[in-house]
Amino acid sequence: MFFALIYFIAHLIAWGYAAQKLFATHPQWIRLGAGGVLGATALMWAPVPFAFFVQFSPLSHGLGLALSCALAGAIYAKARPLAASPINYGAMQKTLLWLGLPIFAVMAYLLHTHLILPTANGYDVGQSTFGDLQMHMGMVTSLARQQIFPPEYSILPGQRLSYPFLVNLVSSSLYQMGFSLRWSLLLPSLLMCAMIVFSFILLAFEVSKDKRATQLATLLFFFNGGLGFIYFFGWHEYTFAQILTEFYKTPTNYNEMNIRWSNVIADMIIPQRTTMAGWSVALFALWALLRFTRSEGRDKRGWGMLAGVLVGLLPMIHTHSFMAIGLISLGWLGVDLVLRRKAIVQVIIDWCWYGLPAIGLGIGQLMFWTFQQATAGDGFVHFHLNWVNKLEIDPYLWFYLKNMGVVYVGWLMGLALLARSAWREKFAIAADGAEGSLLDKHLALLQLGPLVIYIVAELIIFQPNLYDNNKLFYIWYAFATITAACVIIAAFRYWLARGRYILAANLVVFSIVIGCISGGLTLAREWVSTYTAYNPAHVAAAQFIDNNTPVDAMFVTADNHNNTVAALTGRNIVVGTDTYLFFHGLDTKQRHDDVRKIYESPSERAALIAKYKVDYIFISDFERSNYPAFASLFGLYPVIFDNGQVQVLAVSQHAQNYQR
Repeated sequence: MFFALIYFIAHLIAWGYAAQKLFATHPQWIRLGAGGVLGATALMWAPVPFAFFVQFSPLSHGLGLALSCALAGAIYAKARPLAASPINYGAMQKTLLWLGLPIFAVMAYLLHTHLILPTANGYDVGQSTFGDLQMHMGMVTSLARQQIFPPEYSILPGQRLSYPFLVNLVSSSLYQMGFSLRWSLLLPSLLMCAMIVFSFILLAFEVSKDKRATQLATLLFFFNGGLGFIYFFGWHEYTFAQILTEFYKTPTNYNEMNIRWSNVIADMIIPQRTTMAGWSVALFALWALLRFTRSEGRDKRGWGMLAGVLVGLLPMIHTHSFMAIGLISLGWLGVDLVLRRKAIVQVIIDWCWYGLPAIGLGIGQLMFWTFQQATAGDGFVHFHLNWVNKLEIDPYLWFYLKNMGVVYVGWLMGLALLARSAWREKFAIAADGAEGSLLDKHLALLQLGPLVIYIVAELIIFQPNLYDNNKLFYIWYAFATITAACVIIAAFRYWLARGRYILAANLVVFSIVIGCISGGLTLAREWVSTYTAYNPAHVAAAQFIDNNTPVDAMFVTADNHNNTVAALTGRNIVVGTDTYLFFHGLDTKQRHDDVRKIYESPSERAALIAKYKVDYIFISDFERSNYPAFASLFGLYPVIFDNGQVQVLAVSQHAQNYQR
């Protein structure tokens, strides 16, 4: 554990020093945050180049740490500090403390209660982590225990793991070096959540150039929710009290009534580890990209290289974030080509400083991992209008209004104002006065980047689960909340300048309450939710397996998503749940049929055990429920573990010899 902590901290210190030099012209809070983002990125990537040659071993970690420190040291020694924006970043330091810190504290508490919290019931999780967390745990434990690189699915052995796994690689590193599984998950998550809060506030301030708009945007983004709360006040079958007790019946998760816009903390950051890791890098990369578009000369090249490297490292951290930033980049490139149409060659040269690192680093990951799986069979990509909206329930516009509420209204109003320069200038002069213009030309032109995401995500689906397009939409939504906040604050100042104090105050209060009540109620549900993912019998079985079976052993188990063997021990199982595998584009039907035969068909069992090189058979309440004719297994193979609820049978000669 000591070496794991040293390894983790060493990356952060090295890149913290690099950030001190690279962002020397920026306030200390930006330098510290930038060091955290760069350090987190290094933790995810450092062992990878060496793991291809020496596997995911202590040697690959040592070499990776040396490379990470060498690169950070070179930047500290040789890099030229990046020029700061003319806006006053120092104005946001207090906001980071009184607003950013409490938001992070909410995340930290939910991580504490939701990441396999040891209790008398076993390992407890929350509502949002009862599902996907188990898949991530399997990636963490299998990579740490088996050390195979490139990694394979432990729930579909033989199939290369093409899902973005680098966030889990960090946890695997810590787990391999002695951290508990819980703390291997928790420590990187705390770092990345802090970086998300920091990066969003930084990006929002860069876009709006206004402290109040940034504060409002931060609230609307992290406590996001639409009008779903109306269904819990007597408008439908569920009552307000049931929000805190029912499984996924919250004002941001109510599929029966077409409420699909999940809260970013409760349903995107806490349970979806790839999204958490992706946003911790992507939001900061978007800030760097925005600085690139607004800089000139040598500074433009520096910002472009920084943004390009960060974006280029994103595909195996979070492919959707890479894709979203790519779409934004196309929009902003188009704007630059139009604005500087008399110097198109220079525009192309400038954008090469960003595009070449982004494409050069990203294309290898896409070719080696992403495209191979995404294009298998019929492929993932297909046309589909209107995302997940069930048009028999909601017209197009109402679907988004009730799902996104205040932000969608504010965004549409912002587009209308920003599209007409005469309206924009008239309103800005009347509203902003000495505060400076919120609705300026820069904000208008910026919309053309995120708008590309919105259009593409509305028309094209990139995976079997069309709901996953929300991972594209949320990057658009980050900018939509900032735009909406600018409109609301501008309107507030407009009425304030005319002495309409009550109207101005009510506008802001209404926007916060209506914009945040659904998200707040969803977070309240997560705050009190608790579910047992693994009872004490399963935890004990996992500990036995981890200590008494080969790391490359093959198990036959049921396909429950909270699979004890796959998630807690890192051993391979013949096939896991389609809840994960189907939506990764993988065909598992034959394996599921064969697992049933192994449990229930004595005449076919021996051949299938040989086919899949099975070492152990796992029997618990899940297997008894799914395969009731399993009894013929007993007596054929020695039982090497039995605690009354869980039995482990040694099948192969290799497994039986290992016990001696």
